[in-house]
Amino acid sequence: MDLISETFLLTLPESRLPPLKIGCRWRWDIHGENFGALHLGVRLLPAGYDGAFEDATGTALGTLVQGLGMDMDMDVEMATAVIMVPRDRDGYVCRSDMLHLRTGQSQFVERVIPFAAWDQYLGALPSHTDTDATKGLLALLPCSPGALLLKEPHWHDQTLQDDLKARLSFDWLLPTKPAARRVAVVSGRPFPDRKRHMYGAQGFFAAAHALGISLVVVDSPGHWLEDSAYQSLRSEFVSVDMDENRLADLPQRLFAALKEKRLDGIVTFWDGYVIETAQAAELLGLPTESSRALRQAHFKHEMRELVKDPDIQAVTIDSVERLDDPCMADKLFSLRYPLVVKPCRGRTSESVKKVTCERSMREAVRMAFRDALPSPASSPILLETYIDGPEFDANSMLWEGEIHFLEVTDGFPCAADATDATVADPFSETVQISNTRLPPHEVQALRSSLHRSILKLGFRSGVFHVEARMRNSSMEYRDTHGCGIVDLELKPDYAFDRCGEAHASLVEINVRPPGTGGTWATLFAYGVDQGALHFLRALDDRERFVAMSQPYSFPSGSPGDGGGTQYWGAQCLLPIHRDAIRVPDDLWERVYQALPDVEPYVTRAEMYAETGTVVSPNRSVGWIGNVLLYSRTSRRHLLDMYYRLAETCIKILDEELQ
Repeated sequence: MDLISETFLLTLPESRLPPLKIGCRWRWDIHGENFGALHLGVRLLPAGYDGAFEDATGTALGTLVQGLGMDMDMDVEMATAVIMVPRDRDGYVCRSDMLHLRTGQSQFVERVIPFAAWDQYLGALPSHTDTDATKGLLALLPCSPGALLLKEPHWHDQTLQDDLKARLSFDWLLPTKPAARRVAVVSGRPFPDRKRHMYGAQGFFAAAHALGISLVVVDSPGHWLEDSAYQSLRSEFVSVDMDENRLADLPQRLFAALKEKRLDGIVTFWDGYVIETAQAAELLGLPTESSRALRQAHFKHEMRELVKDPDIQAVTIDSVERLDDPCMADKLFSLRYPLVVKPCRGRTSESVKKVTCERSMREAVRMAFRDALPSPASSPILLETYIDGPEFDANSMLWEGEIHFLEVTDGFPCAADATDATVADPFSETVQISNTRLPPHEVQALRSSLHRSILKLGFRSGVFHVEARMRNSSMEYRDTHGCGIVDLELKPDYAFDRCGEAHASLVEINVRPPGTGGTWATLFAYGVDQGALHFLRALDDRERFVAMSQPYSFPSGSPGDGGGTQYWGAQCLLPIHRDAIRVPDDLWERVYQALPDVEPYVTRAEMYAETGTVVSPNRSVGWIGNVLLYSRTSRRHLLDMYYRLAETCIKILDEELQ
């Protein structure tokens, strides 16, 4: 189809200047099952240009021209892709920033310019738009959620069209308008400070806004969100004492504080309140997974009792004195080392130790009870078999028992995984890479095993962040090039006729998204926003949950090695590697100055430790921050950047001593 040319007059809002003269050339380029696309060239015409002009003031074309802004030069055509609703369909976009989330990191896209929010109707396409030139551009734009400014005029490049199809081939158009909803968030999280690279719950607030959800934040008096200066982020703040030593009656106190707030849902992103939030939801009559199931998952000894693994021994003790109780002697004597000692309800690997003998076991148990959260009396200690094998994080999205998305990330070895590790060596995560390098049959074994475990615990729908290890895997971490960089490699002596022996052993299940770094990593790599899905589960919004659980559909052989991901992605966790580290104000700036070739591959860098403070490990763990890296070149390229980044960060932090 030839390009159709049209010219328009456009008066920008609040402008006292004469109307702009805009020239447009367009044609249809994609007619897909889930979306269509127009090739649209836009240029600013000289004031003296003569011709017939149609008034476009107040239309989406005006929004597009405003979005292009200062990039528009006189009589220079700018290439855009205008995304359209699919043929014979109308409705509402699943979230206001859908186009930005799904196409913003495309290597072909310079900028995303949205036209429609979650509550704005997108009409069906006029009939026969592909052949009838009388259906002009202004008649089509009300059928568009937005446009993409292209880096180059790539429309004759099939790779651009393939890229858009991989990103937008999901049910983003809803047939009915979503209702505005009101959700309570238990724990408002730390203050986001962009200047200090501390983002807190910024992503969760953005997701709620894009979904049409107003937030009632529940937190302790004096929390930063109580200040009226931040009321744009929430509709209301409710003060409740959130002391973790007062969890026993927290559900009742939440019920009393929220029962008159006309809520549609209640949710938390903080481990310490997951069970109590579900109990409050039950009291309020709001959607939730069973609080009993949540307790069984988050109390590790109860999870281990229910999800039995014949290869794992497990013993629970409720005090140090129980180590010398005659009734425990046979159980303790039967344990095979190495073991892992950990609190039954802990977080972020705090007080988790690997032990290799009775003496180190007793030392680790004493340390765990001494440091127990929130108090030594509230959480027993679990002794269980250390699982020797590659570790994985699996982010699983379920609705009514069906997996709609599964991401498996490789969790690289930490200090405690070393064969000579002592109780001083922590289980601090180092780097996680997606997509996994496991062979397909082991990914399927992991998928099936974790799915059974989630269902056995009593769950049906939600966001599940699962940690597991693969026993008898064909893969192992090894430095094959002798340069200090390890990766998953095929075992030299592995026999492929034994491939059925590999099986996944569950470590823990968290009924929530991963931390902010992991949530952003999945969103960038796969286009799936786990924070948004967590809200939608709390609202019983099946339609949007299922639609937005669909990842990109980049094929195997593309960067990232399949699974739908758009590239290889790494979440690089930078540990507090010693006591008394002064956190500089300009850590990332100094890192980028030292590694200018790495900076372009950073999608996000976040501080966990507050700048200007002096920090030490807390219960043997703790992180300075995290950096998200990507590569479309290779997994090896990604790992090389991570190792250089980690070494540079340690060097900069140690320079603060001098």
